Amino acid sequence: MLSLAIKNARVVTPVGVIEGAVGVEGERIAYVGGEAGVPSAERVIDGGGNYLIPGFINAHVHLSGWRPGPPRETLSYTFPVQGRAALMGGITTWGVFITAAPDGTLGSAAEAYREMGAAHSLVDFYLHGIVTSEVHLAELPELAHRHGITSVKHFYNANKPRPGEPEPSGSIVGVESDFLYRSLERLATLGPNMLGMVHCEDQDLIWLLEDRLKAQRRHDLAAWAEARPGWVEALRMRMAFEIARAVKAPLYCVHIACSEGVDIMAEARSIGYPYWGETGPHYLSHTADMETQIGSWGRVNTSIKWEHDRLRLWQGIREGSITNMGTDGVGFPRAAKENGGGKHGNIWNARSTPGPMRHWLPVMMSLGVNDDRLSIEQVVQVCCTNNARVFGLYPQKGVLQEGADADLVLVDPDVVKTVDEAYYHGAADWSIYYGWKLKGDARLTVIRGKVMMEEGALKGEPGWGQYMPRSPE
Repeated sequence: MLSLAIKNARVVTPVGVIEGAVGVEGERIAYVGGEAGVPSAERVIDGGGNYLIPGFINAHVHLSGWRPGPPRETLSYTFPVQGRAALMGGITTWGVFITAAPDGTLGSAAEAYREMGAAHSLVDFYLHGIVTSEVHLAELPELAHRHGITSVKHFYNANKPRPGEPEPSGSIVGVESDFLYRSLERLATLGPNMLGMVHCEDQDLIWLLEDRLKAQRRHDLAAWAEARPGWVEALRMRMAFEIARAVKAPLYCVHIACSEGVDIMAEARSIGYPYWGETGPHYLSHTADMETQIGSWGRVNTSIKWEHDRLRLWQGIREGSITNMGTDGVGFPRAAKENGGGKHGNIWNARSTPGPMRHWLPVMMSLGVNDDRLSIEQVVQVCCTNNARVFGLYPQKGVLQEGADADLVLVDPDVVKTVDEAYYHGAADWSIYYGWKLKGDARLTVIRGKVMMEEGALKGEPGWGQYMPRSPE
């Protein structure tokens, strides 16, 4: 007898949507097919004709960086608090970025994240490194072989201190072309599954443009975008692409926000190069001329840009140029986000983060499926399957097929919810979607066969989430 069966659902499988059922035995999917063929189960859930999809895999998550305290204390709070938001939004796995431990190493940080995640995470998790120093370059084999961390991020020229200013202690700073070359070169020698990730912005040009805007006494949301135009992002994307090709390494570009970036991705993928491009839901829904609606809440790196960029990103998902998605949220509470200013305060003083992850699935359903921009299969491809493939989790994750982990989300495409104070369950108490009515949301979230959220009620306990080490080979 199965442990769980979900019947009367529109099941999104690799070969299309079928009217049927999914059966679960323990932590794995044991049956996908017509309703008549599903074996009996200890618990049967009526899917109500709703979509049944794999759990969303959030490829871009930060769980530290805003809450003061020792790393383990911070993570013991953020893993479960942010996990609640994840479960409400149908996220069953997340890729968490680790920053260097107080001793300057990534290895010590990996130990802390693995320990705290195993004790406190509600969802399954894997880890990305952030490489900023020679120490980190030397650690790459240890990260891969001891910790199963096969993806590392570089701030390519981005996030640097201003000329003449000292590097802030403990900050995540940008690297230059020679460092990126050596890092990607080293990754390529460690195994075919090693993946370099890049945050691409030319910080030197940003400082120049920002100073000019400040001289004009500009401090609005549009000014933030004008200091970070699409070509500044695309310039470093192009350079990173050429460096990756030179050393024969795959490349993953995070949070693409501009039409030029989509064009670069389309070109790269047209020649068959293993180049992957990620965007976030906020780039698909908002533009830089929305000062009245969102003000400084819209500050994020890379910047939210303009309507033609927004439309090109949707097109990029449809055509397969934008291959992946993640939310890039840090979970800042409103006071930390505004950093002493109000919602419409000085954009230069606010913090850069797009906010809660709770909205991701509802945005993709409301603006994607229900507005006929994407099919439900395309949503699953960019939010589930491709993330599993790129980061070495497929076919254990990201797909509804027999033998895969039973990570299941039942999605009602017609339910309408208003984003208000009660909508979010994570650390952030604000949202660029505040006041929006989003159509489509998760009714049920199952992780490895265990019901973790049902009809808006959290069911699971911290510590159910497992660490997912990956192989470099």
